[in-house]
Amino acid sequence: MQDFLDADFAGRPVAHWLAAIGWVLVGFLVGRLLSWFSKTVLKGIAAKTSTRIDDIILAFVEKPLVFIVTLAGLRLAADTLGFPGKIGAAVDKVYMILVTFAVAWALVKVIDTIIEEYLLPFAEKSEGTLDDQLVPIARKVVGVVIWSGASLIALTNAGYDVGAILAGLGIGGVAVALAAKDTLSNFFGSIAIFVDRPFRINDRIKVAGFDGTVTEIGLRTSRLRTLDGRIVTMPNANFSANAIENVSSEPSNKISAFVDLAHGAGSMSVDKAIASIKAALREVPGLTGEPDVGVSAFSDIGIRLNYIFYVEKSAPWLATVSAGHLAVLRAVESEGLSLATRAIPREAGPRDAKN
Repeated sequence: MQDFLDADFAGRPVAHWLAAIGWVLVGFLVGRLLSWFSKTVLKGIAAKTSTRIDDIILAFVEKPLVFIVTLAGLRLAADTLGFPGKIGAAVDKVYMILVTFAVAWALVKVIDTIIEEYLLPFAEKSEGTLDDQLVPIARKVVGVVIWSGASLIALTNAGYDVGAILAGLGIGGVAVALAAKDTLSNFFGSIAIFVDRPFRINDRIKVAGFDGTVTEIGLRTSRLRTLDGRIVTMPNANFSANAIENVSSEPSNKISAFVDLAHGAGSMSVDKAIASIKAALREVPGLTGEPDVGVSAFSDIGIRLNYIFYVEKSAPWLATVSAGHLAVLRAVESEGLSLATRAIPREAGPRDAKN
């Protein structure tokens, strides 16, 4: 047995290979045990407690720590084998790169959990909507910064000259900017949205032929839910290049319509009809402001009365508009007046055709 363990295999004793395999298995099994422990025990504890600290710890333990433990097993296996020269240096570099990204992954998970458990509930409770827009953006920016920093550290650990790389990126920056001009224009478009604030999340807007409610504002694109319930993803540069109509900013919805009274109504009757229509519109629930009613023209079929009323933003639109029009009709009928009707031309029959 001892002879077998001392036998040479690929330049290393078999005993070293078996020990290395053992370390890999230990790292894998400990990682799986931590994963099971976090999913069954820690999650149960976190669900029963009111504090959010355990959720942050769970975010770190659940996957990043499992990966780090598995890496530790691989590292011990590599140390057991003791790779010499360039192979050993390459193994060290790969290990450091993986550890750097594992730490970055853990940081992103923890910060995401902090944002989800603390910042998002705070933003939802606050009265303003600016924080609702900034929190998702901050979440993405933090992720980009962490992964960018991890990439630079990983390159440094791998033995590359980061300063020379950054200098090369500076020289090629013009080409990159030209290639990514659409991305940059969309990014600056998002900055313009936050600075100028032409709209906010949950505002209804009309832009570039679309009419919908803003559901998300991102670094590159924003999303609208149209009146048909469809999601439209629009590049932020479109908001700078097109006029934006913020429908939600209007204090109320203006409705303008008219009725034609039949010829024969005297001025006294028309005055009474105008007063009755105003009084009726004032009593309609969901209307705001003072209604406006008056004679706008004498048409070929009668006397035209224009009326204007305003629907509150919080009122059910169709039901309120319908109630307003019906109130006008009842007010005209209460004054004993009738609406004018236009004569419909009679279709030519067989006798007319024969003549």
